[in-house]
Amino acid sequence: MCGINGIVTSDYSLQKKIEKLNVLLKHRGPDDEGFVAINRNSGKFAQYSGNDSIGSVKHNYPHISLLADTGFDLLLAHRRLSIIDLSENGHGPMCSQNGRYWITFNGEIYNYLELREELTALGHSFRTLSDTEVILKAYEQWGYGCLNRFNGMWAFAIWDNSKKILFLARDRFGIKPLYYTKTDDMFAFSSEIKPLASLYPERPLINKNKIPFYLIYGNRLNSEETYLENISSLPSSHYLILSENKLEVQRYYDIEKQGSGSLSESELQDKIIHLLTDSIRLRFRSDVPVGTCLSGGFDSSSIVSLSSGIKKGGLNTFSAVWKEKECDESYYIDIVNSKYGCIEHKTYPAEEHFESVFRKLCYFQEIPTEGPGLYPQWFVMQKAGENVKVLLDGQGGDEVFGGYFQMGAYLRGILKDRRLIKLLGESGNFVQFLNKNGIHSFAGWLFPRQYGYLTRSRLSAKFDIVNKQLLSEMPKQSLYFDIEPVKKFGNYLGDLSYHFIRNITIPALLHYEDRSSMAHSIESRVPFLDFRLVELGVNLNSRYLSHKGVTRPLYRRALRPYLPSEVVNRKDKLGFPTPFSNWTKTSLKPFINDNLLEKNSRLHDFIDSATLQKNLYGHFNNSKDYSWEIWRLLSLKFFIDLFSGSESF
Repeated sequence: MCGINGIVTSDYSLQKKIEKLNVLLKHRGPDDEGFVAINRNSGKFAQYSGNDSIGSVKHNYPHISLLADTGFDLLLAHRRLSIIDLSENGHGPMCSQNGRYWITFNGEIYNYLELREELTALGHSFRTLSDTEVILKAYEQWGYGCLNRFNGMWAFAIWDNSKKILFLARDRFGIKPLYYTKTDDMFAFSSEIKPLASLYPERPLINKNKIPFYLIYGNRLNSEETYLENISSLPSSHYLILSENKLEVQRYYDIEKQGSGSLSESELQDKIIHLLTDSIRLRFRSDVPVGTCLSGGFDSSSIVSLSSGIKKGGLNTFSAVWKEKECDESYYIDIVNSKYGCIEHKTYPAEEHFESVFRKLCYFQEIPTEGPGLYPQWFVMQKAGENVKVLLDGQGGDEVFGGYFQMGAYLRGILKDRRLIKLLGESGNFVQFLNKNGIHSFAGWLFPRQYGYLTRSRLSAKFDIVNKQLLSEMPKQSLYFDIEPVKKFGNYLGDLSYHFIRNITIPALLHYEDRSSMAHSIESRVPFLDFRLVELGVNLNSRYLSHKGVTRPLYRRALRPYLPSEVVNRKDKLGFPTPFSNWTKTSLKPFINDNLLEKNSRLHDFIDSATLQKNLYGHFNNSKDYSWEIWRLLSLKFFIDLFSGSESF
C-alpha cells in the first residue's frame, strides 16, 4: 500500500511541485519515497530522493529539490508503506530489467506468487521479491490483458517507453483510489484529490451540481465526476491511456452472468467456504503483522473464524465499544474473541474528542461524508496503527450475499420476477409488511421508481434543505437516483446486488475505508470483494439471497458450523450505531451552532438557511431526530472550507 503521483508537462514550474504533491501523501507511505524524471521522446531519465527516502536512496540519488530544467516532461513519484519485500529492492518508482517500463504502484497483488511462477515458466527472471515487479513482468507479457489476471487491489501508472504511452489502471471494484486532471499544458494523477488541487494557481471550483444530490441521497461515487471541477476519478474496472496529448479511458472488466444452477445447495455452501477461506489466505500474505476488524457482526466474525485456521497464534482484533449500552456490541465481540483465542484491542470513542477528530476526518476524507459511523471507524484504525500495518475488514459481505435484503426487498423481488404462484402465497407477508412499516416504507420498497417521482415532485423535507436558487438551476433528472437496477442476472435480487456493488454503497464505503485506514498508515484489505466471491454471490438464485425477510440465508447456513450460534443466529445487528444524536443535543450543540449558523460561511450558498434553522430548532427540542443531516451539513461545511480556503493543504 502506497501513494502515487505523476505529472506530464514541459512546464518546469509545475514539475517542481512534484515534491509538494508527495508531501501531501506522506501518511499513505511514511517508510520511503522516490522520484523519477523522464524525457518521453528520448527515454532519458534521472532518479531523485526525497526527505523521507531510505538512506541508500538518499546516498545514491540527488534530492528532488535539485531537479533541473533539462528537458524532462514526465515525473513519477511514489510513497511507500512497506508490506511485501521490506528491503530497498521494493523502492519505487521501479524500472523494469529491460529499461522499457517504469511503474509507480499503490495496492497489493495477492496472487503475485502464482503469477511469478507462471511468468518464470514463460522465461521471465526477477530481481526482487515484490509484487510490483510482478506487475511489470505481467504487463510486458500480456499487455493490458494483465489486469484480468490480477487478484488484488491496485491503482498504478506504467510509462511504456516503447509505445510512448502512460498506462493507468484501477482495480475491479475501486478499492484503491486514482484521480487525474488535464489542461492544455498538463496531465497529472494522484492517489488523492488535494495534490491535484494544489497544482492550480487558484483552487478548482466546487462542483455545485453534486451538492444537492449529496444532501438528498448521500454519496454515489460511481462516476468520473468528483466534488471539484476539472478533477476526475478513474472509475473502477477501467484503465486510462495517455498517448501524446490524447486521453482514452476503457473498461476492462465487469461482473457477468454465469451459470450456477448445476450446483446443489450443499455444493454452493462448500464453494462459499472455499472461496472465502482462500481469499483470506491470500490477504494474509504480508511481511508485516496482520490483524482484523471485529464489530461483533456476521461479516467480521466470519473473517476472524476462518482466519483462525490460517494464522497460527493469536489473531489481533480491533473493535470500537461504547459506554452507551444501546450502541455497544461488546457481548458479541467478547464471544468471538474468546472462542478463537484472539488478542483483543478495544477502543472507546468519546464525545470529548469529537471536534478535533472530526476536523482530521474531514481533512483526510476529502469529500463530504454521510454519517457518524466514520467516527468509531477512525478510532479503530488509530488503534490498529499502533499494533499492525495490515488490517482485514468485512466490507462487501452485505452487498455480495444479500445482507440488505430484508422483507421489503424480498417482496419486491417476487413482484419484479413475476413469480405469480409465489406472490399469492406471500399475500399475508405483504399485508404484514404494510401494517408494520406504514405506507411510505411499503411504497418505497415495492414501487421505488414511482415513489421517488412522487416525493420528488412534492419536494419532500430532504429537498427543502437545498438552496432554492441552486435547486432551480439543476436539471430535474439529475436530482433523481434510480434505485431500480438494470436487468442482467435473471432475478431482481441478483440485479440489485450488482447495483449495490457498482453504484449504491460499495464505492462510497471503499472511499471511507481507504481514507480512514491510510490516515493512520494502515493497509486495509477486504476479503469479501475478491472477484471470485463477488461473481458467485451476484449470480446466486434469489432464494439464496433473501427468504421471507431473512437476509443471506445460504451464507448463514454455510457459516453455521464455523461461528458461535449467538452470532450466526442474531437478527439485531445494530449497523455501526453511535451516540452522536445524544451528543448533538448536549456537548456538541455549541460546535454545531457555531459552524452551521455562521453567517459568512459558504455553506449557505448551497443550503436554505431558514430550513436549517427550523430543522435545528426541531432537533434540539426533541420533535425530530436530525442528527444524520447535522453530520452531513457539518461535513459539507468543512469540505467547502478545505477546498475554498486560501491556506495551503
